[in-house]
Amino acid sequence: MSAGERWILAYEYEPGRSCVPVGLSVEVGRTLVVGREGELRLGVEVLNRGISRKAIEVTAAEDGWDINVLNLNGAMLHPWGQAPQRITGRQFLRWPRLAIRLLGGAKRQGPDTSDPAHHWLLLEADTATVTTQGPRAQPPTTTWTVSPEPPLPLSGPQEEAVRLVFNELLQWPPRLPAQPMQLDAAARRLGIGESAVRERLRHVHERAVRLGLHRRVGLTNPDYLYVLVQAGYLAPPAFAAYRRTPAWLR
Repeated sequence: MSAGERWILAYEYEPGRSCVPVGLSVEVGRTLVVGREGELRLGVEVLNRGISRKAIEVTAAEDGWDINVLNLNGAMLHPWGQAPQRITGRQFLRWPRLAIRLLGGAKRQGPDTSDPAHHWLLLEADTATVTTQGPRAQPPTTTWTVSPEPPLPLSGPQEEAVRLVFNELLQWPPRLPAQPMQLDAAARRLGIGESAVRERLRHVHERAVRLGLHRRVGLTNPDYLYVLVQAGYLAPPAFAAYRRTPAWLR
């Protein structure tokens, strides 16, 4: 992660209403407190008293983000293109696009909560690149070994197919629920037969196997997508034009 521009943004939505992400560009070393009474307010415009007054502290570091989760109901980490995971306490994270969903209700809430209101903190680094270290400092539960001779990049049609099938999982800012598209629906969207979609995705899946995918999975199972993203085969979202700094935060 390089020292390019970093943004910390609050993003909230509920049925029939979606708020524009607001926040600010931060310099390395700056710490921002986020919560109902934080410098960056979350759980106020889309009200949720289950979010702590000071829910999370975020510091922009030279090579990542130093975060401290204080929210009593916890938080879920949603790295772009990776599986979500629950996080607590102090963490050091490296990834170009990180979303932290602060939980305001029951502690049993997980990656696909049915709560219709969502409260996100977006951490965006424009010049950062995906690395095989993954989005967290500690080793992942499943270890992947990258081949010394990585497979060729995806072809245009292959990337088109995988981005379409996993479109909801690759959206930024994130939306929930997010599910893979069925292959017959993807075929209709692409104007080709389902067998052609399967053939494209088989080649993509085989690249993930060569990159160290721990087991073969179905073509709509995102496990192989996560391996490809972690190995840099799919680029993260580009600069986000939606960024806005409100007057009270300047």
